[in-house]
Amino acid sequence: MPRTKWSYVSGILISAALFAVAWPTAALRGQAPAGSPQGAQAQAPIQATRAPLAPTDVVLTVGSVSLTMEEFEKIAASLPAQFSGALTQLGKRGFADQYANLLALAQAGEKLRIDQRETFQKMMEFQRILMLAQTTLNELAATPGTVTPDDIQAFYASHQSDFEEVHLRGIYVPYDPPPGTADAPVPPPAGEAANPAREKLTEAAANAKAQSLRTRIQNGADFAELARTESEHPTASRGGDFGFVKRNQFAPQIDNAVFALQPNQVTEPLRDRFGFFIFQLEGKRIQPLPEVQQTIENNLRQQTMMDLFARMKLAYPITMDPRYFADSPAPPQR
Repeated sequence: MPRTKWSYVSGILISAALFAVAWPTAALRGQAPAGSPQGAQAQAPIQATRAPLAPTDVVLTVGSVSLTMEEFEKIAASLPAQFSGALTQLGKRGFADQYANLLALAQAGEKLRIDQRETFQKMMEFQRILMLAQTTLNELAATPGTVTPDDIQAFYASHQSDFEEVHLRGIYVPYDPPPGTADAPVPPPAGEAANPAREKLTEAAANAKAQSLRTRIQNGADFAELARTESEHPTASRGGDFGFVKRNQFAPQIDNAVFALQPNQVTEPLRDRFGFFIFQLEGKRIQPLPEVQQTIENNLRQQTMMDLFARMKLAYPITMDPRYFADSPAPPQR
């Protein structure tokens, strides 16, 4: 008896592995031998349907399975994301050709009783769990009102320091670490020579030069002009202008020093792996809410999902026997 139940066809749609086997590329479509049944079917002219189709009209039959127009369109609409583009590329008929292959293989598998094997049933149960969990997660993540404008405004108001920026000018004085040390700089790419214009400095000499430049700035020298002539950083051509810098863009010791500056103050030389920075503060600001609104919303949504997972762990406790799971520590009990 022909079957037109949606539950049957939706079940075999889910297996990504089967799609990978049965879905040839668009370039191979229509290349079956002309004498084969598939080739003959591909070459048969498509007859135009005069009467309009009803949703319950059968549009595709493969062996004992018949699909109505409504059922076929449900299949196309519920394709997993990784296959929805193939429908657009192949077109409705091309997709039907490939889906017919899946139905034929599925029916052949039923005749071989593959679907009754324990390994197959375990695999299907895992696929069901995977799809159910993914769909549930997607729905929960897209729930309207999960993060409201008031939530975003409240987070922004209570985390002003997270959105503080400093406008910096900087001068960089590199040093040449001893050969073989962990801080030795990476050699220039093949075909490119290192800049020979400046004398290579030891760490002590680079620190002394940075101190000297800082003293000159404090005595009235223009920071931007010194940066153009003395800094060995890509910002030198802009007078050492780093623009606005957010927190955590530098190593912690540098980050703490620059955010503690007052306008026009200059840091002591700040060491990084390959040299010394000195920075001057041009100004500070709090990023406007429109610039950070999307970031805040994403962070709040992520926190909401983490809270959800925490609640689920309470609702569905996890217990692992360490005698069996000895290769990794058991999760902490809450």
